[in-house]
Amino acid sequence: MFERTDPRTLLKGLILVAIVYLVLPHDLFPDYFGIPGRIDDVLIMAWLVWFYRHHLRQYEAGAAERASSRRPTGADTGPNATGGTERPNAFDPYEILGVARSASSDAIRDAYRSRMREYHPDKVAHLGEELRALAHEKSQQIQRAYRQLGD
Repeated sequence: MFERTDPRTLLKGLILVAIVYLVLPHDLFPDYFGIPGRIDDVLIMAWLVWFYRHHLRQYEAGAAERASSRRPTGADTGPNATGGTERPNAFDPYEILGVARSASSDAIRDAYRSRMREYHPDKVAHLGEELRALAHEKSQQIQRAYRQLGD
């Protein structure tokens, strides 16, 4: 249900739920029962922490899977989309930015901004060191492509 929910957004929601549960007197065991009334609060908080950590692990695994599915495979070794016979790992700024060769400077700038929003290392800092390094590499490629097309 929350597979693609950003962990920060989910954390804010869970904190809100926890605060509401603690403040409201309507619990599994009402707070006026004393210790048993507080034990269910602690159990609910522990479950919310477990739920968040479980979601975070699933989100990181899904993000790693999505990132690995975007990487080029060995099948991309033929001529590139332009019909040329360049090396398979040749740097193609149009392909990196995802624009046509006849794209205007406004379209190139918009594509650059869109790709940087997607791959900026600060956007994936919470997903782990490996994905942060991958995003850093990708953002450098995007910046290099934009500089090359801007000249």
